[in-house]
Amino acid sequence: MSGARKRGIVFGLAAAFWGLGLAPAPAQTPAAPDDSALVARGEYLARAADCMPCHTGDKAKPFAGGLGLNTPFGTLYSVNITSDVATGIGSWSFDDFRRALHDGIRKDGAYLYPAMPFDAYTGITEDDLKALWAYVRRIPAVNAPNPENGLSFPFNIRLGMLAWRELFFQPAFFKPTPGKSDEWNRGAYLVEALGHCSDCHSPRNIMGAIKGKEAFTGAEVDGFYAPDIASGALGKTWRKDMLIQFLKTGSAPQKTVVFGPMAEVVHDSLSHLTDADLAAMATYLLESPPPLDAPAPQKASPLPADVYARASKLFIDNCAVCHQQQGTGLLGAIPSLAGNPAVTAAEPYNVIAATLHGLPSDGHYGTMPSFAGRLSDQQIADVVNYVRTAWGNQGTPNATPRMVAAWRETVKVPDYGTQAASAFDCAQVGGAPGAPGPDPKAVAALTAAIAGGNREVSSLVESYEAAAPNASPAQVVDALMAAYCPVVAAGAGEDYQKYARLKGFTLQAAADVSFRGTPDSLPDVPVVTAVVAGKSLVARQPESLAGPLACPAAGKIPADLVTAAAGLIGKPQLPVPGGAGGGYARELVTKNPKARPADIANALILSYCGLVAADKGIEPATQHAYVEDFGQQVIQTLQVQP
Repeated sequence: MSGARKRGIVFGLAAAFWGLGLAPAPAQTPAAPDDSALVARGEYLARAADCMPCHTGDKAKPFAGGLGLNTPFGTLYSVNITSDVATGIGSWSFDDFRRALHDGIRKDGAYLYPAMPFDAYTGITEDDLKALWAYVRRIPAVNAPNPENGLSFPFNIRLGMLAWRELFFQPAFFKPTPGKSDEWNRGAYLVEALGHCSDCHSPRNIMGAIKGKEAFTGAEVDGFYAPDIASGALGKTWRKDMLIQFLKTGSAPQKTVVFGPMAEVVHDSLSHLTDADLAAMATYLLESPPPLDAPAPQKASPLPADVYARASKLFIDNCAVCHQQQGTGLLGAIPSLAGNPAVTAAEPYNVIAATLHGLPSDGHYGTMPSFAGRLSDQQIADVVNYVRTAWGNQGTPNATPRMVAAWRETVKVPDYGTQAASAFDCAQVGGAPGAPGPDPKAVAALTAAIAGGNREVSSLVESYEAAAPNASPAQVVDALMAAYCPVVAAGAGEDYQKYARLKGFTLQAAADVSFRGTPDSLPDVPVVTAVVAGKSLVARQPESLAGPLACPAAGKIPADLVTAAAGLIGKPQLPVPGGAGGGYARELVTKNPKARPADIANALILSYCGLVAADKGIEPATQHAYVEDFGQQVIQTLQVQP
């Protein structure tokens, strides 16, 4: 850290916090590989990173911590980073050290406060981290207990760092800029990562994050002013040779002499760097590009800045306690959202349905509550788009409030086993004062059509929209649910089967209405396809059934499941008898109880499609019809599985 920090810099709300913090030490230092050849290089890097001044309260005990930092929120103390096992970092491993500098997480898993400049150190390369560790772990042990921080509530609660990290921090190693010289890139690395110059020379917002467009433009530091060192300002009055001399000696002829906190930076850090590195820093400072007006995580987001800001806050307030910062989840308890294919699927319905309905415990993961009564349609659309595009997720931010409104109606169907499902009862068609419900006559007409055998959701949606052209997406879904419910109630089966049929039908109605709202943002499917939707699944229809039958690739469906599906179907006479698809689905579930229902459905559809496509004696239109009928049987069967 720069010497400027040790005089009590105040960085704003969250950034006025300190500390590496130490977990209880084990009995002995862990074994480490022989890295003695890296020590000299590590010492040089520690100079470049200016570590010693901030971790030295008593000059007779360098690196032993204890330096107090007075802030409006209380007093913070730097920690002992000598090799002492009891009070220093003698019990740490390289992985502990790497996690602290690169990820901003201390050994016991708690978040570091950003007064420790991990937001800059995250750029330090893996090789340099190893060299730094080789040096730091050999710093002579000093038994110096770490003073307790004197922060007032709520600033003494480290979990508050979750919001700061989500908004302003994303771990990332330094990457050279293509097209720039080696000297320029070396300077960028020294200035941005090791030297963390922006920490003192940039103003910060109320949350303690550097203001993007104002990086390097100057800031107050403990009663002194760290001047504007952005390239636009430096280039007007400084030459490269003058700047190199100033960095090395603290003075430049006819320019200025260093004073205040910067004097310590020159004395303890810059004056020890090679001429080549100082020249590289000068090159970068004089030619650095204008900064971007966004914190690091947001720069990689396709969401507009205002949407990103409110969506990330929604995630922090409602989801991060369980799913963790960076969406990593908790091993064995909470699933990861980062890199989860169900989260990044082409359709956002799985995440929407899970957010609205919640998810029960499945023996592996805990229960997820429903947020239907807590978040609005706009808020759910925002947070869904956020998790589909955050932390490197490559999902499309195609959830809309209209889409959520349609899916919200599916919450009205209770899950089997709940108190609301103790007696199967269909709600009366109607609406609250000022909020009219579905049109009763149109619903009655739909009920008659369904009772007569029409189960084609798409045509039923079109019929209702024709009868009630001004109906909202929620009213359309509500109408189909109300129309289907009496038919299910009058049918045979256990209550759980009736509820499952009604839920599956309602989900399919919501999907159909949603498809109509976002046709351009969803890739076409060649045949009917099962799509995950919360605890259930829905059928995704192809946009066109014209032309030759084109069977989809297996994609991410497990190969053994495709093989099992093909073996189960065999080579029957086409088309298979009515209801055969449902039988195959039940049998494949029984043999593969841990497989995802959507994978089971798509494995069967893919296998059957191949058989149908191979029969050149069948007209293309008939081939499409065979696969469509089979796929619907399979999906509807899996929707009612208890």
